[in-house]
Amino acid sequence: MVLKIDVGKALIPKKGEELPGDTVEIDKSQSSTVVVLADGLGSGVKANILSSLTAKMTVGMLKYGCDLGEVIETLANTLPVCEVRQIAYSTFTILQVFPDGKAYLAEYDNPKAIIGRERNVIDVPRQTRIISGRKINEAHFHMDEKSWAVLVSDGVIHAGIGGIWNLGWSHQRVENYVSRVVSTFQDAQGMCDDLCHVCQRLYAGEIGDDVSVATVMARKPRYL
Repeated sequence: MVLKIDVGKALIPKKGEELPGDTVEIDKSQSSTVVVLADGLGSGVKANILSSLTAKMTVGMLKYGCDLGEVIETLANTLPVCEVRQIAYSTFTILQVFPDGKAYLAEYDNPKAIIGRERNVIDVPRQTRIISGRKINEAHFHMDEKSWAVLVSDGVIHAGIGGIWNLGWSHQRVENYVSRVVSTFQDAQGMCDDLCHVCQRLYAGEIGDDVSVATVMARKPRYL
């Protein structure tokens, strides 16, 4: 059965910035759906440029048949590393879903993608691969009807830090929340908007870090 892959995205910039330092890039074609969430170091225009470059290059190269090794090598040779903190100027999560439900996930220094089916979170094993000095976590899994995946940036995990929760919302709490409410949404965009709304409340309107969410839902096609 050919699945319909529904994708949504939502971003909120850090307080005082006009542009978010994160980028979510989506490419849908007959061969696959590619979603990239890139988080630029810092915030504002510079972070936006670096995350946009990361996301657009990744989507473009995967779309034209390059493998992840080539993508990472190109990014490693293109994007600078912060001399002071010795970390990359942009981190990323890549999710590629094919029409038959096969899915590929690659994560570089971003929070782990939350993957599930209906109300259940699925523990998808990751394998670590070193590419051009970068430690990439990869996973191959299968999505069927009612499967979903939620990609988030650090701004979601850290929501409420120093306020409602000393250490922020945390990955575990986000995971629990998503699994509880995801089945109530008819489309992926609804899940994204809801997570951003919760983050705004946790930050009490004072967004301390760029918030970005991308949601992918697999379902049967609806014919009119």
